[in-house]
Amino acid sequence: MGDIMRVFVLGVDGLDYYLALKWNLKWLLQKKNGLIWIDKEYYHDKSNEPYTPKIWASIITGKRPSEHGIKYLQVWGKNLEKIRWLPVIRHIKGKRRLLSMFGIKPRVPDKRDLKFNTLFDIIKPSVAVNVICYNDKNEYHVRLRRAIKKGTKEYIREAWTVHKLRVADTFEALERHEKWKLFMTYFNLLDIIGHVCISKCNIELRKAYLEMNNLSRKLHELVDSGDTLFLIISDHGMIPSEDGTTGKHSNYAFWSINREYEWKPKDFTDFFYKIQEWVK
Repeated sequence: MGDIMRVFVLGVDGLDYYLALKWNLKWLLQKKNGLIWIDKEYYHDKSNEPYTPKIWASIITGKRPSEHGIKYLQVWGKNLEKIRWLPVIRHIKGKRRLLSMFGIKPRVPDKRDLKFNTLFDIIKPSVAVNVICYNDKNEYHVRLRRAIKKGTKEYIREAWTVHKLRVADTFEALERHEKWKLFMTYFNLLDIIGHVCISKCNIELRKAYLEMNNLSRKLHELVDSGDTLFLIISDHGMIPSEDGTTGKHSNYAFWSINREYEWKPKDFTDFFYKIQEWVK
């Protein structure tokens, strides 16, 4: 199999295995791939679907959601988080509006909110580019929240704009950092387009999948010099909602690697330990 000296992780939110298989996207499927059936602990408290921040935080810390402390995609910082969930305060309505009047706004969770070390703290040198729950840019999420208020077309347009910014960030980081043992980058285009288009516009959805397949090819060609394990991780797939109006998170996740390696993750925390083993 050859010695593995470094690991490149392409994190793709919402990548569905069956769609990649349907369209024969070999740069996403790679040489070996499989599914992870998602445990209920990774589900959102109310929507009963696998929940993005809980899953990615487990991938990079090796801890289950009950341990790593990340519960939601918007947080207010450690002190405010503790206060707003107190029994006396949690049921008070209008807290968000009141805080915004004082210039206090939520942000996506990052390494400040994690209770444990991450892969990037343990493996040196490592590079993390817009990794959700670690150092993702809050600005990108704000842009998308603003766009969705203007309608579906504007939301899709902004999703592609943000995606291009993420691509640029990734290639700039690769150019800037030549020596690394772990490089991870994160994209959420397929999740956004999947939610909006899986039941309505198959052409737009396929366009997004072809884009991610092409991006994976370019990254393979750039980083896979024979000593790099190229790992693709998705936190969940996407299926049509019961009423057929939108997409919802599936109860399975997807992974693939560029080598015929005898390993199958059973839980999201497995990636944390296996990546460390590979780079050793």
